[in-house]
Amino acid sequence: MSGKFMVGAAVVAAGLAVSTAQAGEVGKTEAEVLKNLSLAQDWMSGKIKSYGSAKVTYTGPVITMTSSHHVPKVSSLAKNSIIAFRVLEKMSNGKIKVNDTWSKTIHGAKDGRKAIRTGLTDYAPCFPAYNAKDYNLLHGLGLPFLFNNTHEAAAVSEALYVKYLKKNFERFKGVKLARASQTAAYHLYTKKPIRTLEEVKGLKVRAGGGPHAKIIAALGAVPISMPAADAYTAVQRGTLDAYHINDAVAPIFKVHEVTDYRTVNGFNFFPVFYCTSASLYNKLPADLKVVYNNWSRQHAQIEAQGFYEINAAKAIKKMTSSGAIKELIDLPPAEMARWRAAVEPVTQKWIADMEKKGLPGKQFIADIRMLSKKYHGMSANAIMQAAIDSPLQGILD
Repeated sequence: MSGKFMVGAAVVAAGLAVSTAQAGEVGKTEAEVLKNLSLAQDWMSGKIKSYGSAKVTYTGPVITMTSSHHVPKVSSLAKNSIIAFRVLEKMSNGKIKVNDTWSKTIHGAKDGRKAIRTGLTDYAPCFPAYNAKDYNLLHGLGLPFLFNNTHEAAAVSEALYVKYLKKNFERFKGVKLARASQTAAYHLYTKKPIRTLEEVKGLKVRAGGGPHAKIIAALGAVPISMPAADAYTAVQRGTLDAYHINDAVAPIFKVHEVTDYRTVNGFNFFPVFYCTSASLYNKLPADLKVVYNNWSRQHAQIEAQGFYEINAAKAIKKMTSSGAIKELIDLPPAEMARWRAAVEPVTQKWIADMEKKGLPGKQFIADIRMLSKKYHGMSANAIMQAAIDSPLQGILD
């Protein structure tokens, strides 16, 4: 292991920078990322002046919401959510109390929706990739080269939910969408440096469900579907060559211990949707429904910015400055264009498949690109402020 951490000063210095291909306008260094996401940090630390204008008039007994998640309580994702739950309690003047549970206490990674429907929990992750066959247009959010950063992707996902996704998502009785967020961009972690499309061909790459596996296959690699937690051992044994994973969670799964290089491509982001039970929402009085909706819109950005974007920057700095990752490889524009061309047929086929089913795949992608451009023109702080001052309505109705 010691050789894995012995690096030259040049690599240590590289760890202080966040690749612009990955971070977009979020920031080129960890310090710049933190500066540009200052409002999300103030929200989490309690320094923010206001969580919005919703007023609580309800005087009845406290309503308890049970939250469940498969990740351990000590994880950074859990810590981010726990902060958000305390904010919900504050925004509701203590009238909503969150009983949060972790580490598969109630359900595993794939069964959040089932746990909601059977009354085991009121709030849980319902990641579309784990039940890919149950959704249609929603998978368009995971197609390549649609977004520049996570806060933009989350804002677009929520903005288009009611028009395109709500009917399909809520056909499962008892389930409502609490919030739609997105992961950080996905990049390629490997044991050997990857600088050209030819070097990807034949690699066995861990991939998720939905469009993700198709993107990996379009590069000429072999997509291997397995939980990220199992990939570590698979790489050690040589049955897996690489991960395609986002930077924020890479350290959680110890990706840096079994790989040496990270090739920036940022093709796709992964939709991470959270469900809430219709029974919980329907029993809330009108004023607390407004609070719950407004908090959910803010929480979507808090996970996008406060967890994924901030932790991606911290992870890159930590993994490279320690020497665990030897090199961050940025593809030259001409080479990136080749990769983009290789995966473009995935989008075109997806559109054609949706249209054959009578679904507006072409218009959905057009609207994603239009809104992506709109939100790309806004700072992360401006998007966060909009979630506070004028949160979207109608997602939970």
